[in-house]
Amino acid sequence: MQEVHVKAVPVNGLCQFVAQELTPEQLRAATEKMGADSRWFTGHLLAHEMVPLALVNRFTALCAAEKKEPVRQFAKRAGRFGAALGVKSVYKFILAVLSIEYVLKKAPFMWTRVYDGGTMDVDATDKHARIRIRDFPAHEAGCGRITGWFEVVGERAGAKDLRCSHTSCAAEGATECVWDFEWR
Repeated sequence: MQEVHVKAVPVNGLCQFVAQELTPEQLRAATEKMGADSRWFTGHLLAHEMVPLALVNRFTALCAAEKKEPVRQFAKRAGRFGAALGVKSVYKFILAVLSIEYVLKKAPFMWTRVYDGGTMDVDATDKHARIRIRDFPAHEAGCGRITGWFEVVGERAGAKDLRCSHTSCAAEGATECVWDFEWR
């Protein structure tokens, strides 16, 4: 599988999250373990820069270990934080006027603006949706961040009682990652 990269904006958001969550000593320990690759995790990348996804997942896992929190749980909180940052801009108004079904159907377009690999397919109705991601290097840190991001975007798009479940995970041996959504 080809190496996948992620745009700098979510990486900068992850850096803001870990700066809040970890003590300076914990953050320093995680950064030191990244070695020369720590240059990607200053929080000051330019928006057009692309970071290898494997490094983002490794950094997330190292930070979770320093925090002594399960990776998937830590990553989900990081994804929620990053999504909350992202929807404070012009997206705030878009999410306020569009249905959750419409927002989810546009997710593949957004995917290609963030990642340079993987394929996202969405099947959405008025109260249910299923998102599939294929040909993507799954990792529990990445799946956690994506889950948190999906939750926040769904909530901000007005989904009531949103339930987002990562029902199939390629990081656990499945052929693809699948998220199922229900709301009212």
